[in-house]
Amino acid sequence: MTGNDESGSLNRAARAAALGRYAEALALTAGTADPAGLVIRAAALERTGRFPEALDCCAAALARTPLDVDAWFVQGLVLYRFSEFGEAARSLEQVLRLAPDHAEARFILGNVQYAEGRRDAAIASYRGVLEHEPVSPKAFYNIGVALADQGRYDEALEQYDRALAINEGIPAVLASRGVCLARLDRLPEAIEAFTIALEIDPRDPAAWHDRGIAHARLGQDDEAKYCFAHCAALNDRKGSPGVLS
Repeated sequence: MTGNDESGSLNRAARAAALGRYAEALALTAGTADPAGLVIRAAALERTGRFPEALDCCAAALARTPLDVDAWFVQGLVLYRFSEFGEAARSLEQVLRLAPDHAEARFILGNVQYAEGRRDAAIASYRGVLEHEPVSPKAFYNIGVALADQGRYDEALEQYDRALAINEGIPAVLASRGVCLARLDRLPEAIEAFTIALEIDPRDPAAWHDRGIAHARLGQDDEAKYCFAHCAALNDRKGSPGVLS
């Protein structure tokens, strides 16, 4: 294959991966030794859950181009998905040494820190994202989740409201807002938040359950039973939403 042919294949592979056509991206990068192709292949493998193969591609890319920001980032992302949090943090920190403005690396690093139980560090990372992307609803939301975990419900609500000011239709944000309001005994407002969340995603058993609890605490037994029945009719109850990835 000539250089131009390989470049064309890699461009097509990158477009396919960006559009979610991962099988096509993998076919176009099969057998490649080009570092850029290896990174594209690693990203497609990550999206299909083939984490060990993705890590092999990242390692091969970094052996050829050790300062490749994309290779370090994809490696960090794969390690995060693979729950190898310490190694993921080291890869993502390398990204930020090479490219301090890499907002997505800082965001995933925040998720790693959150998963490790390092809430204050995670909040600092998410705030770092906002320095570069001030209208990132997922960064505001994840700050709110970390604050709520610390019992800082009023502060969490401020972050959820900022996320909703950017995108008012994120069910996870609305449901988490309802949980905070319930914790603050603002039960009618909590019910309203859960109701809006369920209008968008009526198949969220956790939101039905939490709305039922709020009704029960207000003595609204019929409404509570209605919510609990919906919860029971859905899949096994999910936990409260965590940070967004």
